[in-house]
Amino acid sequence: MRYCLPLLILSLLAGCAGTVPPAIRIESGEPIGVAQAQADPEGLRGHRVRWGGEILQVINAPRHTDLVVLRRPLFDNGEPKPEGGEAKRFLARIGGFLDPADYRPGQRITVSGRLDGVQVLKVGEYPYPHPVVAVAQYHRWPKWQPVPEPPWHRDPFYCDPFWPWGGPRPWPDPYCW
Repeated sequence: MRYCLPLLILSLLAGCAGTVPPAIRIESGEPIGVAQAQADPEGLRGHRVRWGGEILQVINAPRHTDLVVLRRPLFDNGEPKPEGGEAKRFLARIGGFLDPADYRPGQRITVSGRLDGVQVLKVGEYPYPHPVVAVAQYHRWPKWQPVPEPPWHRDPFYCDPFWPWGGPRPWPDPYCW
C-alpha cells in the first residue's frame, strides 16, 4: 500500500512527458548545423544528424528521391518550429520513389540519418551547396496550428494596475479606468 502513491505520481509524470516519434530518435551528441556541414563536408561525412524543416522541392531519380528542405530548429519532440533558425537548405535523400503529390512544398518533415557529402544545386542562378542526409528514418508532421490565445488576454475591460511600469497598453485609454 505504501508503494501506491509513488507509483501513481511516477505514472502521472511519465504521461506528461513529451515523446519523440521512434522513427526520428537518435543518440544525443554534438549537434551539427547545416553551415558546418557545408564548410566541412568530408570531415563530417558519416556523422548522424536529426534535421527538420519545410519541404521546398521534390526531385525524383531512378533509385532515390531527394527532398530539398529549408532547415528549421526543432522542438524537444523533434517537430520543426514554424520559423527561425539558420534558414539553410539541405537534401534529404530517401531510397525509392516519393510522389510529389504527397510530399508538397510547405509540408514539414524531420529526418534522421548520416551526412553523405554535399551536392551543389542552383537556387535561381546561384550555385548553392546542399549537405546530403542519407535518410534512415523520417517523420512528416501535420500543418502547424498555433496554440490558441486564452480569451482573457484580449479582455477590453481589463485594466493593468501596473500600466506605466508594465509597458504600453494594447488598447486606448477609454477602456481603462
